[in-house]
Amino acid sequence: MALGPGRGEEELWQGRKVRVEVGGKGSLLVNIAGAVCAYDDRCPHLGWPRSRGSLVGQELTCGLHGWSYDACTGRGVNPRGTALHQYPVQVVNGAILVDTDDA
Repeated sequence: MALGPGRGEEELWQGRKVRVEVGGKGSLLVNIAGAVCAYDDRCPHLGWPRSRGSLVGQELTCGLHGWSYDACTGRGVNPRGTALHQYPVQVVNGAILVDTDDA
């Protein structure tokens, strides 16, 4: 599923995150050293939007309660044993494609 017209790799700089709507679902895109990853924009703990948190290096931190995740894998850093729901991503000719159909 495509993000929509005009959305692409050039709009998601390295070390940045952005919230997008894909198929009516809020998704969080991150670019870590040129690798684009996509996650459900809700924190698994309390459902707070991940996009309202911070991204420092490759660590995503929830703005509500401070839980943190590895932005490349979605695995919990603190606390361990948690994980973000990750969506499959492809970058084709600069366009970022996210598949949210499995959610």
